[in-house]
Amino acid sequence: MAQVLVRDLDDYIVARLKMMAKAENISLEQKFRDMAAREAMDVEARFEAASRRSREQTRGSALDSTALIREDRDQ
Repeated sequence: MAQVLVRDLDDYIVARLKMMAKAENISLEQKFRDMAAREAMDVEARFEAASRRSREQTRGSALDSTALIREDRDQ
């Protein structure tokens, strides 16, 4: 497994994260792991949602670009 060193974190942020971890009965290290995993999965989910919307918008399109390309070429 990889390791990551995070430098120059604001003391307030670290204290806040420690309190959050303690409230969840987990270590600060586990809190960071959970946050990183959640962020990575959220990015993937947003990409999948955008891809799904794009497919839905273009599904069943009757547009034939051949005529448009020929018309443009003739000009």
